[in-house]
Amino acid sequence: MMLSFLQRRSDASKSSAADGDTDGSSAHVYRGGSAAEIPKDTTRLRVDPEAKHLDGRVDYGRLFSMELPRQAISMGVNLTQGTSCLPPSRIVQAAVSVLISDDAKVKDVFKGESLRCLRNVAFPADLPEKHLPTFQNNSALGRVLPSRRNRSLAFSFMCNGYALRGRFDRLPVHAVCYYHSYDTAKVAVRELRRALRESGSGTELDCLGMSPLHLLACSTKHRAKMYQMLIDAYPQHLITEDEWGDIPLLYLLWGRAPREIVELVTDNMKEIYPGYTLELQKMIDTLCLAVAPIPCVEYLVTTLCSAFEEAASELQSLDWGAFVDTLCTKARASEEHVHEFVDLYQNLCPENDADLRSTAAGFIRREKFGFQRFWLKLGISSRLASLERQEWRDELESLIEDCPVGNTSRAHKERMNVVESLYWRLEAYELYGVMWLLELALWKARMESGGGGQDGESRTQCRVTCGAPAVVPKVAAFLLNPKPF
Repeated sequence: MMLSFLQRRSDASKSSAADGDTDGSSAHVYRGGSAAEIPKDTTRLRVDPEAKHLDGRVDYGRLFSMELPRQAISMGVNLTQGTSCLPPSRIVQAAVSVLISDDAKVKDVFKGESLRCLRNVAFPADLPEKHLPTFQNNSALGRVLPSRRNRSLAFSFMCNGYALRGRFDRLPVHAVCYYHSYDTAKVAVRELRRALRESGSGTELDCLGMSPLHLLACSTKHRAKMYQMLIDAYPQHLITEDEWGDIPLLYLLWGRAPREIVELVTDNMKEIYPGYTLELQKMIDTLCLAVAPIPCVEYLVTTLCSAFEEAASELQSLDWGAFVDTLCTKARASEEHVHEFVDLYQNLCPENDADLRSTAAGFIRREKFGFQRFWLKLGISSRLASLERQEWRDELESLIEDCPVGNTSRAHKERMNVVESLYWRLEAYELYGVMWLLELALWKARMESGGGGQDGESRTQCRVTCGAPAVVPKVAAFLLNPKPF
């Protein structure tokens, strides 16, 4: 075993350039430093062994998978605990962090918003207990991992990082699939072949309910030979669900794996499990909840629709309004992200008539906390921009900007009044904008009944006496709903 390990390290060192490569469009290698720039659409990250430290000040992006090297590295964790029992150096560090700007503060790696949806990570076996992180209850890992008290910390806080330190104990096939990206293709295939031959652990699931195929799908490297070996050995894992109820194919699409890998998996799924039904609505909702980059959502939808006929037929009937609801109220996505998602689904499903205005009004009425003003524009942005008069547009924009964002009952009630007023005024101004057609019709009728004078004075007089000033407001009032205020 030791000889094999040394040989593997030697082979890997001979092709260090290959170790730095990644597959797919959303994988990245972190090489250390607090100033490291992670590409915006990164969803899978591999930490280079030379990094030495995982810095909490780095924005790692919306990751669902992080690969850590076999040997322990220092990580920015457990930095926000109480200070009364900490050593003097840590007390000074905590005190200084209160005074400096947010950008320069020491931050806990696994408590950032960007890693809230992290699902795949394993800690080195020799990682000290005091460096084991705790995942918060609102994170993906925090909801599924068991906790026990970490007595190495000053206050013996409950910690759920233990399971990930021993995640691959007695699971050699899983370990090969997680760490294979640090090896050359030749070494990785050899190690997997040996693990499959010597161990029957590949049939088991780890503490996150993941099979070896799940781990390969989450990897920053994709090797077709390894996929085929696993599928031949354990075909049932093609449709095995993890703790979040997701199959390996989802992670391949979430990470925008190479198409040849995706096709290998989908072709085997259709051949081995022809009756299996994909849950397209659930898969897209998972990506929305994780605020996955829009290219990932597009890749998932287009790939599944081309590979599975039932997915293509289901596409137009999907509840896209529910996805927008998830993005706004559960994922707390930014305005830019929500608008990009809306543009995407309108391009993918031009025949889908999702009523975003009603959807937005529904969750604005339902949600008391976390309100964002841009919610008011959902479904009506183009209508606002097309209003005939600038003063109408300015008035409605001002109404939106002045809408209260507080979490009190009073603020929530005022928001509902703003919603009703906004929608009514928009409808009214749109109606007023087309009332000139009615005015022209009345003017023309007056001219015809009055002899059809052609001189300028006669035309002007007909316009004044045609009755439009009295008729138009009454028609508009009849067509509009009663004022909500």
